[in-house]
Amino acid sequence: FFCFPKEKRSTSIMPPPRNPAGVLFPKNEKGDRSTTDAQKKVWAATFSAIDSPTAKSVESERNWRHNYTKYVIKHVEESLASPMNATQSAKAGLDALHNSFEFIRDGKSSTLAEAMKQYTGSFETGFVQGTAEVPDRFRISVPYKGRVLQKNVLLQQLQKWRDQGVIEPSTCDAISMVAKTKGWADLRDQYFVLLGAGSAMGPLKVLLDLGANVIAVDLNRAPIWKRLITMAKESCGTLTFPLSKSQKEISNDDELYECAGCDLLQQVPEINNWLKTVHPDKNLTVGCYVYLDGEAHVRVVLACDAIMKGMCDARKSAIAFLCTPTDAHVIPTDALKAAEANYNSKGLKNMLVLPIRTLFGSKYLKKNVRPLVKSQNGKEFAYVDGLVVAQGPNYALAKRMQHWRCIVAKEQGCIVSSNVAPSTATASVVHNKQFAWAYDGMPYFTPLEIFQQETSNAVMGALLIHDIRNANSVSQPSQKRDNPLELFSENSFHGGVWRCGYTVGSVGEVSVLIHFVKAFKLVLILIPLLIVL
Repeated sequence: FFCFPKEKRSTSIMPPPRNPAGVLFPKNEKGDRSTTDAQKKVWAATFSAIDSPTAKSVESERNWRHNYTKYVIKHVEESLASPMNATQSAKAGLDALHNSFEFIRDGKSSTLAEAMKQYTGSFETGFVQGTAEVPDRFRISVPYKGRVLQKNVLLQQLQKWRDQGVIEPSTCDAISMVAKTKGWADLRDQYFVLLGAGSAMGPLKVLLDLGANVIAVDLNRAPIWKRLITMAKESCGTLTFPLSKSQKEISNDDELYECAGCDLLQQVPEINNWLKTVHPDKNLTVGCYVYLDGEAHVRVVLACDAIMKGMCDARKSAIAFLCTPTDAHVIPTDALKAAEANYNSKGLKNMLVLPIRTLFGSKYLKKNVRPLVKSQNGKEFAYVDGLVVAQGPNYALAKRMQHWRCIVAKEQGCIVSSNVAPSTATASVVHNKQFAWAYDGMPYFTPLEIFQQETSNAVMGALLIHDIRNANSVSQPSQKRDNPLELFSENSFHGGVWRCGYTVGSVGEVSVLIHFVKAFKLVLILIPLLIVL
């Protein structure tokens, strides 16, 4: 059993589509679109850029599917050696992606980088004004366990999460600042581009409810746009979106839904061209919230990256991502110490799983503590290995690509909001019973907590607001750190992953076991009651 999305155990060579088009993995020397070969070349480029011998190890790796995580870890460690290493390797990774992945249209092939310059088309622009009444004061509210937390109640819960180790102290401070600072939650002056606007983890509803102006990009499917446009009309915000023909020529809502939207994989140059012209006198924040399974996730994230690069270059737009807790992140040393303490805890719950740890510690319940990494200037960095092998190298590359864009964009002078979001029980995740079982058992391990979608949306939306509003946030280009990777060590709502005694990748199977133990205990309690009744 696995508690995280798992890539299919199939060949790394994708079967050729009947009519390949849009953003595609490049062909290798044999003419195959091998995801493994392409990924290895990208990772090797990041190491070659800093003259690391690890590049050759990547190239010669014969079991990439199962060994890729050690190279992600090595990349983090070598990036921490110096700020230059972090920046140069990030640029090299992005350059390798944009200059090797193909873009095909009408049978004509070019690199993605070439395609972004070659195609000049665009879209018409649709617009919807919300009709809800504007409140006297906008407030941050967080749905949580049947209640809606605001003001002092919210501040108390944030402090509780902080004290438990579910979030970092900086996270508590950031959301508290948004909740307490008058005017920050009023987003009528803010413009957000949401790539993948309808995503379950995206902030669309949170932003619209706070009066924001949202520029939505999502697939051209009428049911999607009926939902998004209806949501916008019922809010006090606005919605701008791409149309296949002028809104003046559209006679009713059903036709509007049919004409709205676009395809990120097939129409990325046109989307980029269109966004450059939308609300030209406003500062935009461009957020990426897309997700697809397997190799398609790399392709759609790369398409979004091409747009974000274009917007950073043309308009110096702010950019935003949601980081996953199942990654390798630089963390505060206090988080590392907390993980050590939780691992060594003599509490009853920890003692009950000690036999599993003793017998299977190399696979299950692995210690969540890594050695400190010393940089060239002598500073030591702590980091967490939250990688989950079962999620696969496609997912790891897609998420690391977003890190690279953050590093490069911040160096360009752009605001960068990229905070770790918690594991979330979205409908698509818990629909899989194995995931639902694991999520039910994971809170056994202190301080892990699984959140509902509406809670995650609210807290991550609040952190986005903080990063945009607070001139002293780490997201601001004026705020420097010793290494660019420290951008991801602040304001993390990791759900306890950084401070748990065990790596998140080693608790999944045991969490499923705990779920069934809990269910069995409930049955033992109910049977006597039923007999008595």
